[in-house]
Amino acid sequence: MRITIQTPSGGALQLEANRELQRAFAVLHHADIRTRGGGQFADSAMAIILARDADALKALAVLKLAGIRALPS
Repeated sequence: MRITIQTPSGGALQLEANRELQRAFAVLHHADIRTRGGGQFADSAMAIILARDADALKALAVLKLAGIRALPS
């Protein structure tokens, strides 16, 4: 399952975007949700790939609680 991470502002700098992605990884790690990887893709989208599709709802919920805007994709 791929989860797209949205930056706090549409015109975020690369550094801000990378920080948001790293924060999302940390939140998922602390919630014991395993990932396969992620990053910024060729289409400029930032995403995290979950190890298990069954964790998608939990992952979206913990990211929302942390104030990270995320969408399933």
